[in-house]
Amino acid sequence: MHTVLILMALILAGADTPDEALAKAQGKARKLQFKAAQVAYSRLARAHPDTAAGRIAARRSQPSAFLGWDWVLHNGDPANRIDVVLMGEGYQVDEMKGFVKLAEDVPGFFARNRLLGAYSTYFNFLRTDLVSADNGVDGFGRDYDTALNGRTLSTNAGHVGIDTKAAWDVLRELPEHDGQAIVFVRNGVLGTGGGGIATIGGKSIKTAVHEFGHSFGGLGDEYATETHKRGAPRRGKNVTNEGDPKKAPWAHFIEAKVRGVGMYEGASGQVRGAWKPTSGGCVMESGEFFCPVCTEALILRMYSVLDPIDASSPPAQSRQSSEELLLTKDGLEFMVQPLRPTTHRLDVNWYVLPEHNTPLGVPNPDRASARRYNRKHAGRTRKPGRLPLMKTKPWIAHRSARTGSSTLKLKPSKLDPGRYRVICRVRDSTQPRGERKPMVIKDLDGLLESERAWWVRVPEK
Repeated sequence: MHTVLILMALILAGADTPDEALAKAQGKARKLQFKAAQVAYSRLARAHPDTAAGRIAARRSQPSAFLGWDWVLHNGDPANRIDVVLMGEGYQVDEMKGFVKLAEDVPGFFARNRLLGAYSTYFNFLRTDLVSADNGVDGFGRDYDTALNGRTLSTNAGHVGIDTKAAWDVLRELPEHDGQAIVFVRNGVLGTGGGGIATIGGKSIKTAVHEFGHSFGGLGDEYATETHKRGAPRRGKNVTNEGDPKKAPWAHFIEAKVRGVGMYEGASGQVRGAWKPTSGGCVMESGEFFCPVCTEALILRMYSVLDPIDASSPPAQSRQSSEELLLTKDGLEFMVQPLRPTTHRLDVNWYVLPEHNTPLGVPNPDRASARRYNRKHAGRTRKPGRLPLMKTKPWIAHRSARTGSSTLKLKPSKLDPGRYRVICRVRDSTQPRGERKPMVIKDLDGLLESERAWWVRVPEK
């Protein structure tokens, strides 16, 4: 009651409510007025300590704290994009604009990578504004007050690390996130990655791409140099502890005779007892591009959380739905908007099937629900499962238009009276123009394909 009376008094006096004051403080951070944001948060925390906004402000007015966030690159609806959060660790308030500039460079550098450039439109990048009281890295008897508690790890070369719990606390400050962050530690060296968090010492964006391979793709190191004690090698997507080609995770690449893919000993920081798929050149070693095996793994990882169909109209209907669209003389128009890689267009197949010919089987689960699950349980994914097999030829088959959309215009004159199922299937061939083979050889879970479907009633003539 006391809080309500205070709010009413503020409104009558024309003063900002706590929520309005919080929004203004956040706005100052978004305008890069970081000192002013600190002052505004501190003032709000003192004035309204018992309100939700006041408690948020108290947290953000600490010497090392989260001040706000902003988009660096927004390629589309976060519900169907991979949102990568960029964080700066060990940046004092007068140094924070330096991190802003670094963050602006990250998307462009990622796009110069052959694979990430091909799928650059699948990513959004946003920047968090973290202020640190100090700009050092804990270690060697020194302890600094920083936003993410950056520290020197006990590796051979002194790799930098952070407090991952602190990074997750920052992620929870955001309206939504995918559990994927790249942290640049101002005074750290080298990098580490895993569990959705890539940590980079200094400003090396090349290192960021490598660590992103760990944190997002779950890829292993393909170099043989020992950096720290890892224990026995384990079987992974691009590294294995068995030298038998038939048992390798990438055996399907060897069977398909993909150039350069084989069994090469020396990986996972060990000269013996660990094998990788290529002799060298992969980002996960020290190269500039992802090898074919890592490329496949990363594309499948993208589609484990993304739907190849970005939008559709009218609203799709499940197979069990009793709703149907009436096909009048004016006709009906259906539209799907596939995702748009930069190197190729997705395949689109339209089917118009009589009700009795509609394929049976478990339909593709709602990817939007899976997406929400992945956001709530970051780091986990749901496998959509393969779509039922189509035994008829498509009504229309083509690549999505340059505009990205594909439409089907249906007229009643072409169909007998009855109930029909209109199905649009979209699939990423993963084969850029001019390439002899697709980038994904095996898609056991049907991640590359999605569909939308509608019931249509053709009335008696």
